[in-house]
Amino acid sequence: MNDAPPDSALHQRWRIVHSIARDTLLEALRGRWLWLSAAALAAIITIALMARALALTETDALTLAVVAPLGRLFAVLIVVLSTVAGVVRERSDRTLLLALAAPVGRGTWLGAKALGFSGIAAATGLLLALPVLALDPGMAAAAWTGSLMLELVVLAIVTLAIASVLGQVAPAAGAALAFYVLARVLHVVLLLGARAQDYSDLGLLAPLVRLIGAIIPRLDLFTRTEWLLGLPPDTTALALLLGQALLYAALALSAALIDLRRAALT
Repeated sequence: MNDAPPDSALHQRWRIVHSIARDTLLEALRGRWLWLSAAALAAIITIALMARALALTETDALTLAVVAPLGRLFAVLIVVLSTVAGVVRERSDRTLLLALAAPVGRGTWLGAKALGFSGIAAATGLLLALPVLALDPGMAAAAWTGSLMLELVVLAIVTLAIASVLGQVAPAAGAALAFYVLARVLHVVLLLGARAQDYSDLGLLAPLVRLIGAIIPRLDLFTRTEWLLGLPPDTTALALLLGQALLYAALALSAALIDLRRAALT
């Protein structure tokens, strides 16, 4: 009689998720992610040193005002390009077809891929936030870094969904960057709409403005440079950012899963 307890279904599913997520991370390490991140970090440090050399007063504040948005920009580009390249490579190598044919739930496979790309996004944010943490090793910089990692995780999952639908590098990267820019300037769109007499002056654009405000996350609330310049966020604001990140990550995963099931039927 065999007394060894069999693996539970939950444990087996976790082993599958862990394996797929690990392979996603290793594939990024074998690719250009590490080189891109190292080059971006070197560029940020160089520009920071130049900013400090040129500043006459408020050296730390000026350097942070330059380095923080630059680090966020580099991180966004690296996460979008790495995620799109990983998804498109799997399509070209027919890995996606093998995954659809394997005895693995599509939701499990997609969740594991999202976990792997989220790990890449979080590592990118932490690496490129090192200059900010070195300049301001305090709670404000820690909150800024955590917010950047959350923002990049949301972007990575949205990019995963977009790349899964489009399947080509240039359109997927362009669409993901367009999404990010729109999410970053969404507060301007909503402000213009609010000032147009409750959308009455927008005509046919009013439903579009409402729809955009409902489905696009407010990424302008994430990773704000003013947090590093004397206006740190409170706990409530950070909790709201976490809730927003979880909500839109779930929505993006749901959209990607719907497309994955459609692809399996065609």
